Amino acid sequence: MDWLYRRTKEVRVSSCRGRARATTCLLSHNVNRQARWPLSLGLCLLAPDLALAEPVEEGARFNTAFIHGGEQPADIRAFLEGNSVLPGVYRVDIYLNRVLSARRDVRFSRNSTSGRVEPCLTLDLLRDLGLDTERLGSLVDVSSQATAEQCFDLARLDRASVDYQPNSLALNLGVPQIALRRDARGYLSPELWDQGVGSAFVNYSFNGNRREFDRQKDDSYYLGLRNGLNLGSWRLRNESSLVHGDSQATRFTSNQTYAQRDLTAWKSQLTLGETYTDSRVFDSVRYRGVQVASDDGMLPDSERVYAPVIRGVAESSATVEIRQAGYLLYSSNVPPGPFEINDFYPSGSNGDLLVTVIEADGRRRTFIQAFASLPLMLPKGTFSYSVEAGEYDSNDNRQLNPGFASTTLIYGLSEHLTGFGGVQLADAFEASNLGLGVNTGMGAVSADLTHSVSHQAGTDLGGKSLRLRYANTLNATRTTFALAGYRYSSEHYRSFEQHVEERSHLAQGTIGRARDRFDITLSQPLEAGTFSLTALEQRYWNLPGKSRQFNATYGGYWRDLSYSLSLDRTHSTDLDGRAGTDHQFTLTLSLPLGRHERSTRASLTAVRDSEGDSSVMAGLTGRVLDRNAFYSVLAGNDGSGARAGSASINATTAVGRFDAGYSHGRDFNSWSLGARGSLVAHAGGVNLGQSLGDTFVLAEVPGVQGAHFNNFSGVETGRNGFAVVPYVQPYRANWISLDTRRLGADIEVDNAIVQLVPRRGSSTHAVFKASTGRRVQFELRQADGSALPFGASVQQVDGKVLAVVDPTSRALVLSDQEQGTLQVKWSGGSCQFQFQLPPRDPQLSYDRVREVCR
Repeated sequence: MDWLYRRTKEVRVSSCRGRARATTCLLSHNVNRQARWPLSLGLCLLAPDLALAEPVEEGARFNTAFIHGGEQPADIRAFLEGNSVLPGVYRVDIYLNRVLSARRDVRFSRNSTSGRVEPCLTLDLLRDLGLDTERLGSLVDVSSQATAEQCFDLARLDRASVDYQPNSLALNLGVPQIALRRDARGYLSPELWDQGVGSAFVNYSFNGNRREFDRQKDDSYYLGLRNGLNLGSWRLRNESSLVHGDSQATRFTSNQTYAQRDLTAWKSQLTLGETYTDSRVFDSVRYRGVQVASDDGMLPDSERVYAPVIRGVAESSATVEIRQAGYLLYSSNVPPGPFEINDFYPSGSNGDLLVTVIEADGRRRTFIQAFASLPLMLPKGTFSYSVEAGEYDSNDNRQLNPGFASTTLIYGLSEHLTGFGGVQLADAFEASNLGLGVNTGMGAVSADLTHSVSHQAGTDLGGKSLRLRYANTLNATRTTFALAGYRYSSEHYRSFEQHVEERSHLAQGTIGRARDRFDITLSQPLEAGTFSLTALEQRYWNLPGKSRQFNATYGGYWRDLSYSLSLDRTHSTDLDGRAGTDHQFTLTLSLPLGRHERSTRASLTAVRDSEGDSSVMAGLTGRVLDRNAFYSVLAGNDGSGARAGSASINATTAVGRFDAGYSHGRDFNSWSLGARGSLVAHAGGVNLGQSLGDTFVLAEVPGVQGAHFNNFSGVETGRNGFAVVPYVQPYRANWISLDTRRLGADIEVDNAIVQLVPRRGSSTHAVFKASTGRRVQFELRQADGSALPFGASVQQVDGKVLAVVDPTSRALVLSDQEQGTLQVKWSGGSCQFQFQLPPRDPQLSYDRVREVCR
């Protein structure tokens, strides 16, 4: 091998040890046989191990003859030295197994044994990150005299790793699962919770309809608004609606107006204003006042807020309205056939939902969707609470507004037992609740008893209400009981809302006072599909008979054909005791007309109701222009046997979701328009976006318009470089990533992924460092015609590194200037060259320019 050393120069590097040994020794053993390997392959094999290699030591050498392809000796010091840091204290983001886990001041000191500058990971810090320090002692030999402030060498743990990136101030720790605490899953330290930036927004939902039937015209318009203002740690919110129509006067209604902020130390929310009480124990009521309530989202493995799914069938292009306590929460247009609505959020945590389906010819069908919270269960030793005080506030100007106070507490007594209760006090009203939740092998069940006393004029009404709730998933049959409940109330039991109604002399015979009630929602996967059932039965003390709601749906696939069968049945009794029953049977079929996922689909919907009327509609549904726009065309006959048809189109764009439709029948015509989106004002400008969730992100790609994001369909940056990314999860790690495949060759991104941990209701700012310009490949030569050394650095005059020279003396640069001066530096030498780019050619991915570096 002496002949090889005489022909080449050498660079000092680690000896052939550790993880670096596998690569360097492999190259040396095969150099004679494969001396002409392409340099790029050799570097790919070499670079990863160099990054993990032992520190540079005097006397150890690496032979650059193993790298071929350049006319000049290679200058690879930048690859060998890697990142370096001086001793000191640095504030760094700590990533545990690729998840942002803490932001701390960490001391970096030089290891006396290896000579490297390493972070000091104390046992206290590791414990805060979620490591089981007691288990570490059994996995690694830890001195019995070691203190919690001493540095712990995490690299001694098998399969653990420590990597510091000084450019991004990121400390990456890789720890095997066996060394982690089990109770730390899903939890992030409050020091990472980002309260976001100041912003103001309007989230809107517009729905307009014009119906013509029997030579009558009826226009109706609905505008739902959710307005917000974020100032520091405070969030101001307003939820309101504007309704206008020919058959009703214009009316503006405000449902909620409040200010809210986190109480981090208490893991709670402080709310001031007009809102709803937390009713996991008592029924929810609307009030004006103050509330302090725990926020389960701040805790590890928090339970999700239960929200019902509204299912039904529309016979034509219809409007679906959802009301709770008389307030219109939701309005949307739906095409003919089955529909499913799951993008709305009720106020409070229970209270029946009144669903109204308005057909194109003006017919109205209503049904009640049961809505109540799941059985109350908490882990052992944890608790959830709420305290409210204020003034009762209904949507009826005729009602009294008494002051009241309410408090509830839920506590995990053991792993399988949870206790809860509460007290409500108001003018001439008292109520107390006590309950227990049990987690058994057959599911979770809770039972509670509420006792109330209502002091009415001339009499005192005292009664009790018993409530049972159940939820379970039967693994053997895969049956899921999303909700099953039963409630019995004695004749003299009054809820707080019923108490106020009676004292306001509004509780007449038309208002049902519940006696008992049973409701259930379940889902059962079968071999070829899924069966779901929703049922409700209720009886009243002051009304005859009983009411029933029933929906059963079975849907699935047979090869490419999708099908759905549903039965809706409603039974009710009027004030005179006359019972009425209405049912509807619906069959829906859908088949793609091709093998591609974007193929047009043919559909058929057949409906038969209790009066014997039948309707059949057939049509086509497909995509328009791009993957986020769809059309639907249907034709057939309505329930009377007359011809009918409809057409609709909807599109989801970066600035919202829009839809339009038209329906025609023998006696009616119907037009509809809909729009849902948001407008957000912030320090960077004003942006239109899609509908916002409770928490959203302002993603900025400076100077880049039209940048898209993975996992957020249709979201893209506007002219100011900002995009509104909706529906992010508070108090949890959210990964926002750019779709770099659609950025183009003239845009370079330093960080394509940003991880955020937003607080609830915040508008968090995510910045993607991007450079724009023209992609240029410089073919460089020195003044004597020789090539530049491989590894030489191409820099701006101010020292910013743009590229590295490859073995063929070329460098691919993203230039933000059409002309200028660049410099090239390498070990022991440097030169400069001036350039002027040719006119831009849109057909080229990059330009090629030859220059002499002097």
